[in-house]
Amino acid sequence: MLDIVSVGNATIDAFICVKGKVKQKNLLLPVGSKKEIDSIFYSTGGGATNTAVGFRRLGLRTGVLAAIGNDPAGKIVLRELRKEKVNTRLIARLPDYNTAYSAILTGFGGDRIILVYGGATKHLGEERQIRWTWLAETKWMHISSFHAEPKVLQKILEFAEKKGISISFNPGMSEIKLGMAKLRPILKKVDILLLNRSEAKILTKEKNVKKQLQKLQAHVPLVVITEDKKGAHAFNGTYYYHKPIFKVKIADTTGAGDAFHCGFVSEIVKGRSVESALEVGTANAHSVIMHFGAKNKLLTRHGAQNFLEMKETAKTKTRKEKM
Repeated sequence: MLDIVSVGNATIDAFICVKGKVKQKNLLLPVGSKKEIDSIFYSTGGGATNTAVGFRRLGLRTGVLAAIGNDPAGKIVLRELRKEKVNTRLIARLPDYNTAYSAILTGFGGDRIILVYGGATKHLGEERQIRWTWLAETKWMHISSFHAEPKVLQKILEFAEKKGISISFNPGMSEIKLGMAKLRPILKKVDILLLNRSEAKILTKEKNVKKQLQKLQAHVPLVVITEDKKGAHAFNGTYYYHKPIFKVKIADTTGAGDAFHCGFVSEIVKGRSVESALEVGTANAHSVIMHFGAKNKLLTRHGAQNFLEMKETAKTKTRKEKM
C-alpha cells in the first residue's frame, strides 16, 4: 500500500543561464544572433516527478502516474525516480512519443521563461495505459498539471472517489482555463486545492485573497493560495492561516510550487496541523529556490525542521484567525 501517488508530468528540464536585456518584462534576444550562455544544467522535472521525490524524502511511500517515451530521456526519468526509492510501476512507457522536455531560460534578472514540449505526457490515459488495480493501492493522490484530455482527469477523480482515495489538486492553466462552471464538478471530488493568487483570480474573479479563499472553499474542504513575496494563505471554512516568506537569496524559482505542495500535503497526509503543513511547505520551497533544479534541494522532514529553526523569526510565524 502506498501513502500517495503523484499524477502529472514527467520531463527532462534544461536550465539555461543567459544574460540579456529585459524590457517591459520581455527578454530581448536579437533574431539571427548567436548568444553565448553562462551555464546549462540538466535535471528531471514535471509536477509528478518533482512532488513524488519530495513526498518520498519527507517519509511517505510514494508512486508516480505519468507517461514517458521509450527513449533515453525516459530512461533517465526512471533511473532517478528509482534512485530516490519512488515506485515507478504506474508509469506508462509510450514507444510512439518522446519524453516531455522543458528549456528554462534564467539568469537575466527576471523570473524565468519556460519553453515546453508536451510529448508523451499529453497522451497519459489513452487506451489502457493506467493500471487501475495498482492505482487502487494508495491512500492519497496528488494531481498536478498535465496536458491530457479533461476526460482523463475526470476518470481518475471518479475512480478515486469510488475507492475512497483522498485528493490534493494543483491544476495547471489547461485545467483552469476550463472555467469555474466546468471545474466545479471536479472540485467537489477534491480534499485540498492548491493554487497561486493569479490562478485563483481567474477562477473566482476576485482580487482579494481572502475572498478567493472563501469562494473556493465553498467547493473544497481546504484551500491553499500562494502569493510570491506575500507568502502562503490557507482556509478550512473556519480558520484563515497566513505564513510569511523567509528572506533567502534566489537562484531560480522553478519547482518552488511543487516543493511547497509536497511539503504541505505530506503533513496533512500524516495527520498534522495546517500550521505545520504551511511551515514544512514554505521551508521546502525556499530550499529549492536557493539552487538550480527542482529536486536536488528538496528537504527531508528533519531538514525542514532544521531550516525552520535557522530561519524562523517573530515576523515569519504562521498567523491563525477565525474568518
